[in-house]
Amino acid sequence: MEKRKERPFISAIAVIFAAANIPLAWFIVESVFSPQKVFLYSPSPESEAFARPLSYLFFVWNMGSIMFAAAAPVALGCFAAFQFLRRKHRQRMSDSIENDSVENDSIEAVDLSRRRFLKMALSAAAAMPFAASFYGVVAARFGKVVERVTVPIRDLPPELDGLTIVQMSDIHVGLFMSESRVREFVEIANNLKPDIVALTGDFLASRRDQVPPFMNAISGLQTKYGVFGCLGNHDEYAHSERLLAREFDRVGFKMLRNENRLIDVAGARLNVIGVDFIGKNNNGEKLKSALDGISLEGTTLLLCHSPYPFDQAASMGIDLMLSGHTHGGQITLALGDFLLTPARLATVFLSGLFRIHDSHLYVNRGLGTTGPPIRIGAPPEITHITLKAV
Repeated sequence: MEKRKERPFISAIAVIFAAANIPLAWFIVESVFSPQKVFLYSPSPESEAFARPLSYLFFVWNMGSIMFAAAAPVALGCFAAFQFLRRKHRQRMSDSIENDSVENDSIEAVDLSRRRFLKMALSAAAAMPFAASFYGVVAARFGKVVERVTVPIRDLPPELDGLTIVQMSDIHVGLFMSESRVREFVEIANNLKPDIVALTGDFLASRRDQVPPFMNAISGLQTKYGVFGCLGNHDEYAHSERLLAREFDRVGFKMLRNENRLIDVAGARLNVIGVDFIGKNNNGEKLKSALDGISLEGTTLLLCHSPYPFDQAASMGIDLMLSGHTHGGQITLALGDFLLTPARLATVFLSGLFRIHDSHLYVNRGLGTTGPPIRIGAPPEITHITLKAV
């Protein structure tokens, strides 16, 4: 570019770079002085309108930077290997030409158009991680996927054959999940005309004052046999367990806190059980303690926010366990059927249907996000489950 055009262009880039990093500086400073209440993730309700664009800018810029940092060494290594092989090929071609060839000693002209193309290609490649980060924000905010799953249950009574369950999980009402968006999800769930709705925890993002907007929206759910829920770790972080249980009762839903409800379906009984959050570092005793005194006879449906205790649930003869918590990895790279994501370090039960003997687990990817408001390769999910006798 000409100098007179180059200066304002560089100045504009510098301003954009500085503006993108202001939220990062804010985040770091605030995390030092107020680590329990970070403004860019958990602002007060009156500050949300101001904090939301800053937060999106913060996460798009920094997730893009992280992806760039991860991809750059791989890309440079591939480019270096390509250049090395290219030089070797040219050298072999040169050696095959007669040494006294005049053309061999001529200087090759520089192709400026090719050089401009390479510069543009490099710029596009450098921008791709940030474009992917921005795409992840759009996918998290506007994506809505209904997954239809048929679960075979051994010895399922004929009356329960074809029973439908709609599962919703990890809604995370807060800065990045508004009441109006939850109402959209509720409308989708109602259009599926479920017999039962299972809400498998993490209803809030971080605070108790997020309970009213969540309940205002979720209370519109309509089912034949009821809405049942269990608590997630974020609900515990917000110290909202009792408040959520009371609000569920008020609207006619049931929060199952280490308890069960028997549903009569034309004479057949479905045993719906719910437990409080069980973390990764449990030895199986917490699930056994939670189910102590609860009858496991008949067809059993267990609502447990995390999929970690599925081994124990299967050993106890639970027919179907519904979980969330993993967000399907939230940011994943699909390599065939394998999903590459840090969440793999926590559990193999990342998303979808799993089986141990005659017990099944379904892990829902969730509707909201935690940490960055970004989803890549793991779109928001509402699950429509149909029980089938085998």
